[in-house]
Amino acid sequence: MIAEGTALIEAVWQQGSVGPYRLQAAIAAVHDEAPSDRETDWPQIAALYLALEHLEPGGPVMLARVVAVAHAYGEQQALDLLDTLDRAHGLLANPLTAQRAHAVRAHLLARSGRDDVARAEFLAAADLTANDVEARYLRDRAGEPPA
Repeated sequence: MIAEGTALIEAVWQQGSVGPYRLQAAIAAVHDEAPSDRETDWPQIAALYLALEHLEPGGPVMLARVVAVAHAYGEQQALDLLDTLDRAHGLLANPLTAQRAHAVRAHLLARSGRDDVARAEFLAAADLTANDVEARYLRDRAGEPPA
């Protein structure tokens, strides 16, 4: 089914303009073609998310691009991108994106070895979620004892 879906995407890619659904399908195809996370073409996924961001400049797409950039180019470049996007779009203050933005930032900081700053971001993300399972996970990552 993956091969069939990929063939369909490749067949229509040349037809007409590229829209958001075509870009989302291409992102899924790149993920599906990779035998593992490590072998995923993350630079291509980051580029596809950038193209998608131009068509649909919403917070979830921007944060997905930040994650792809982290995989492709490293945590510091992703943190720099997140800071730039936050300054331009207020991702950390927007009620629709703040929780996920804090969680992404926390994970990037933790992967960078900056556990002290990551802890505060994990707690901020935990405070913003209504999902108890997610809140426990984030508090655990912050080193908080279970409630």
